[in-house]
Amino acid sequence: MSTKAAVIIEEPEIDPIDAIIAAHNGDARAAVTDLMHRIQHLRHQLSLSSAVMSKGLTRGWQPSLDQT
Repeated sequence: MSTKAAVIIEEPEIDPIDAIIAAHNGDARAAVTDLMHRIQHLRHQLSLSSAVMSKGLTRGWQPSLDQT
């Protein structure tokens, strides 16, 4: 039975902001527009899930659209 040491390859950290802008070919306005659409979609999904979620399931906790 042979034992092989695990090789850990560290990948360089990717700046998420740079990655988002690069995904939009350097167009910052297009990147922000896309992010705004994604935020609207997630807010809609949150409102739908909170409407059908049982309060007993979460022991009274309710999701909020506010970041506070």
